[in-house]
Amino acid sequence: MTGRYSLARQTPVSACQQRLAIEMLLVGADDDLLVVMRRSAEQPQTRLIGVIGEDGKMVGVLPIHRLAESVVSRVAPEALLSDISGAVDVARFGHSVEARVVRDVMVEPAVVQPEVTIDHAFRQMRVRRLSGLYVVDADGRPTGYLDLLELVLMYVDALESSPPAPSG
Repeated sequence: MTGRYSLARQTPVSACQQRLAIEMLLVGADDDLLVVMRRSAEQPQTRLIGVIGEDGKMVGVLPIHRLAESVVSRVAPEALLSDISGAVDVARFGHSVEARVVRDVMVEPAVVQPEVTIDHAFRQMRVRRLSGLYVVDADGRPTGYLDLLELVLMYVDALESSPPAPSG
């Protein structure tokens, strides 16, 4: 098991971010949500939309499920009402119904630099409940997208190449 864990501690994100060739999907904070929904439908493999400022730096991300909720809430709010159970959910629902541009529903940037380990990237995705992260340069400009599936494939490779642990 030690060899398998060393993979996670030592393998940089840059070693796995191109395994599935998933392109970045970048939008502006003031872009219309309906336009962004159409763009994301043309690129369904990217499940986390990057939001950049005028300077090209990451200012946020928009998980595809938040985008979908915002669009659905405007047309069929009853589809989301059954999941509302507390004050936080009520506030989020009200916010979704009123959302018109990306800035209204985006969350803080989810980024890593290419030299961080896949272990670090996986933990960040898990804690934030995201299916991807953006890889950024030292200035905070996106250079690539890392999908959860790309990252997990590295662990699959490690499991398949390691000899089975002795039973005992």
